[in-house]
Amino acid sequence: VKLVLQAVCIMKGVKPARVKDDTGKMVEDYWGPSKLMVGDKDFLRSLQTYDKDAIPPPVIKRIETFLDLEDFQPDRVGKVSKACWGICMWVR
Repeated sequence: VKLVLQAVCIMKGVKPARVKDDTGKMVEDYWGPSKLMVGDKDFLRSLQTYDKDAIPPPVIKRIETFLDLEDFQPDRVGKVSKACWGICMWVR
């Protein structure tokens, strides 16, 4: 679920939070921003009206790194969350 929402954040230009990991190193964390994004009353509408023909090349390049990940395969995502399966398919 986190991976799928991270991909949506990237596509929609939602900035990650900067948090410390277990080693104290600052890392990008999309979980907090993604929860806010999904909680927006217009979230589903924003997916429906997303201009898929105007995705910037750097965003496409970042999303391509997700496509081969085992945890980003629709069948696997669907076992965890049917709603997230649909969002995963939207990203693809």
